[in-house]
Amino acid sequence: MSQNPLDATAEAARIWDSVLQVLKSSSSLTPRDKGWLGDITPEAVFGTTIVLCVTNTAAQEAIQNNLNGPLLQALKLVSGMDMFPAIKILRPSETQHKEPTDVAGKEPEAISSTGIPVTTPSQLEVENSAPTIADLSQEAYPQPLPIEMPYEEKKSVPSFAPASPTPQNQGFKVPQFQMVQQKVDQDPETHLNKNATFDKFVPGDSNRFARTVALAVAEGSGRDFNPLCIYGSSGLGKTHLLNAIGNYALVKDSSLKVRYVNSEEFTNEFIDALQNSTQGTGQIAEFNRRYRAVDVLLIDDIQFLGGKEATLDQFFHTFNALHDANKRIVIASDVAPKNLKGFEQRLISRFDSGLTVDVKPPDRETRVAILRMMASMNAVKIPNDVLDLIAERFTENIRELEGALTRVTAVASLNNQQVTCALAEQTLQDFFTTDVEIRPTDIITQVAKYFHLTFDDIVGRTRTKNIALARQTAMYLAREMTSMSLVDIGEVFGGRDHTTVMHAYTRISGEMQERREIYNYVMELTVRLKQHSGE
Repeated sequence: MSQNPLDATAEAARIWDSVLQVLKSSSSLTPRDKGWLGDITPEAVFGTTIVLCVTNTAAQEAIQNNLNGPLLQALKLVSGMDMFPAIKILRPSETQHKEPTDVAGKEPEAISSTGIPVTTPSQLEVENSAPTIADLSQEAYPQPLPIEMPYEEKKSVPSFAPASPTPQNQGFKVPQFQMVQQKVDQDPETHLNKNATFDKFVPGDSNRFARTVALAVAEGSGRDFNPLCIYGSSGLGKTHLLNAIGNYALVKDSSLKVRYVNSEEFTNEFIDALQNSTQGTGQIAEFNRRYRAVDVLLIDDIQFLGGKEATLDQFFHTFNALHDANKRIVIASDVAPKNLKGFEQRLISRFDSGLTVDVKPPDRETRVAILRMMASMNAVKIPNDVLDLIAERFTENIRELEGALTRVTAVASLNNQQVTCALAEQTLQDFFTTDVEIRPTDIITQVAKYFHLTFDDIVGRTRTKNIALARQTAMYLAREMTSMSLVDIGEVFGGRDHTTVMHAYTRISGEMQERREIYNYVMELTVRLKQHSGE
């Protein structure tokens, strides 16, 4: 098919118009299924790939699930060949001040010469960038939350807090304990988190072999471990190891070209390159140069590429080019390569040609060591019996440990108390429930109810003060109470970037230790979620 941008766009519109008629007349689709069709806009055709744009993740999921089979059949019927849809989410840019709207209350979209809505570069730039602290402070908290408010007007506090105002807690002082979440210091060129190093990775029986192999790859001595595949459940340090490899490799040789990317970013860059290549800018060639010229390629959460045929085909050729040139490749996944779903055997066999290592939940000794390092990094003194208590009760992943330690130090800060075993026991008593499955939709539903909002308010694009606070709280709870990755959580919350989720998590963690009302919100919602999930 022609690579002229107008032809590519017109061809997509022509094909989609016919496909739409086929799908709307299909008796196998329910009215709900057909309802999603109105949210789909064709953008362009590239060979056998048609780019379809939607405005939210719900529509994307509908296309990839219920509509997938009928859509593929309709595309083949109309075009006479096997065609595959690439789904792209286009959302209005998030701005503090609303843009002018049309009579329907929708934000205006840029319109191409064919009348098809397109996203401008400025919109993409705003969408793909995480809000700054200054942005959020103006958006979510235009004025500081009241600190000196009457005690009876505050929300009820957990039983371990003083029952009545005292000189110590009537006005908040600078916290004695301050657990600061380790921030992501992302390098703009390599995308590495410069704070994730081997020095900050605590080794134990559960991860020592993975760390040893990762260090060998970083040093350049692990030629036989190419590719290196690291797998394990969420929150066990896979992402930390990937970033540590890249950071260490650059320390050894600063001239190396290193690139860290997760599957979501790789897919988005590929789709954007496909789109822009029709405009004569050579974006596909640039995409290939960007990834095939690196010396160390680190790809995270690769399981999310499953089923994305065009992206996987591109990754296959990128993988081969790097492997043939003896460049280092490291991938991370939540399952072993042989268990990856939606991957062709030819790619799985490439993964198996290297070395596969797993990381398991840390043992008790390692958990204590991890807690001690967290406390040390934040210059906080925590008694050994408190560390032992937390390590004994929280066993699944490192994220749980960090969250428990944050909660304990937050209570001590708010009440101007010493961290003791009794305080920790009281603080964490509602979090010791085991075998409770909490879904992200449960969290959003409970948070919306708590803040007198709707589900759509939480996952939508509005950024008013109360909605932004509720949304950040829900993101924090999703990170704390589920095993979902940052990318997954971002998708659930309206397709937001993973850095936005991390920013919300860090923001709420800090606010919990300085503002009693924020701490109360999180504690009360956690208890509600535990109670409702057990019903």
